[in-house]
Amino acid sequence: MYKSFYYIYIVAKNTVSENKKVVFQMINHIVFLFFSLFLYKHVYEILPNMQNKLPLPNAIWSMAVYFMVFWLGVRNLERNFRNDIQSGNIEIYLLRPLSYIWQKVLIQIGWGIIPFTFATLLSVIICYIFVGLPIVNASILVWVLGVFIILILSQILTILIYILCGLSAFWIENSEPIYFVVSKLIMVFGGAWVPIAFFPKAFQIFAQFSPFGASMSISLAMYPNFLDRLPLIVLNSIFWILFCYILLLIVKKRAFKRLAVNG
Repeated sequence: MYKSFYYIYIVAKNTVSENKKVVFQMINHIVFLFFSLFLYKHVYEILPNMQNKLPLPNAIWSMAVYFMVFWLGVRNLERNFRNDIQSGNIEIYLLRPLSYIWQKVLIQIGWGIIPFTFATLLSVIICYIFVGLPIVNASILVWVLGVFIILILSQILTILIYILCGLSAFWIENSEPIYFVVSKLIMVFGGAWVPIAFFPKAFQIFAQFSPFGASMSISLAMYPNFLDRLPLIVLNSIFWILFCYILLLIVKKRAFKRLAVNG
């Protein structure tokens, strides 16, 4: 475990030189936050009954945390795997003592941890200043603990999903179409454009219990009744994590067998 954290630290330290990129990423993030604030403030003024579905502060926080996690960049795992498979560089990584898949995951976390940290700070500061804290049915410490648990589980699931997308390049050569479909499903059912609370009932259920919604269940942590739903969210996330992990083991075994046979 220590070696994994140290690996992430080394990668993150080497990305500090790309501070200009992080600055532009954070400008992008700030623009999105203020656009969401402006848009939903006027939407709630026009449709005040939306407060019954989801209070304005919770809606803003829900969308903010989605794009906060977005900057961790685990969606790039698909592209990283695809590039290695198409170029043949995968064989170089396989010679290293650390597992190939684990290498790519740690590298991506290292690349994304700095923009994620800054995006988190900006989200918390801006949202708190303009809309205050989200309305939740628990003390702030219990709520933060629940948010942390869901953040970890949802990102583990997201990592597994994008690894599976990337490894599909062993069979279809270009996994980008699969990535495109999956990423758009995650954006829609993860609450990137519209909070899940505004969906029709059937879509709400699908969003909450499908792997696409579960991979971004962090957005549900901003809802008033989050702690009442926490056990179900955790169980749903664990189910999809186990399902995707078992599927990954099968795909990985067949993919590397294919690599050994065909080169």
